[in-house]
Amino acid sequence: MKLKSISLIAGLLLAAPALADIANGPDPYAAGFGFDKPSDATAAWGGWARGDAGTAYAEWDNFVGGMPGTPYSSVYDSSGVSSATFTWNAGTFGATSGNLYSFTGSQIFDIDVTPAVAFNGPLTVALQFETWGTVMDYGNIQLNGIAPTSAGVTYTDPDFSSSMGPVELNHYLAVWNLNAAPTVFHIDMQSIGPHQSFTQAVLDIAAPVPEPGEWAMLLTGLGLMGTIIRRRSVGNNTQV
Repeated sequence: MKLKSISLIAGLLLAAPALADIANGPDPYAAGFGFDKPSDATAAWGGWARGDAGTAYAEWDNFVGGMPGTPYSSVYDSSGVSSATFTWNAGTFGATSGNLYSFTGSQIFDIDVTPAVAFNGPLTVALQFETWGTVMDYGNIQLNGIAPTSAGVTYTDPDFSSSMGPVELNHYLAVWNLNAAPTVFHIDMQSIGPHQSFTQAVLDIAAPVPEPGEWAMLLTGLGLMGTIIRRRSVGNNTQV
């Protein structure tokens, strides 16, 4: 796998097959919408496939049955994780649609993902999520207290037809490039007010490996080291 330089373009045109449950809205991975898989050519933050060695992935898209303040561990899909939970605050509830909603105040969300195998930095973390109605407080999204390296809206529909009537639908992507890997990846985010319908979230994590050119340099360096070691060995053997 290789990690590419990040480039965020609003309204990405994707051609990936459906992965998430789309019963409550559009398929965010479909062409014209804003979610990416890391293996997609359009995923400038990616360059790997979910399930690859050195990666972790968790996705939530249905929150029925969860209780406020209690870590919700029912993921739609995951790989490479030992635990993955999504927690929301009192006043926010799982609607019958499977979305999270609040009538009275801001919705506060916490994501916690523990990889099955510890990472060694550096690494890339990508968070993607969908909301209807009230938008997220984009300026205060953090991973372990750190703001994203790059972030932006990847798709928006100001007049999406939902069960609540026309609403604004947004897909958002936040990417972190970290030098060191935490043991637990903790995401903090919240809406700017009530009346947000939170539909789904995806977290992808991967440690980079050298690009092809870097592999060539690495192999050249190893060959040079081997030559030096052999020469030293020969020199030592010829000493009296």
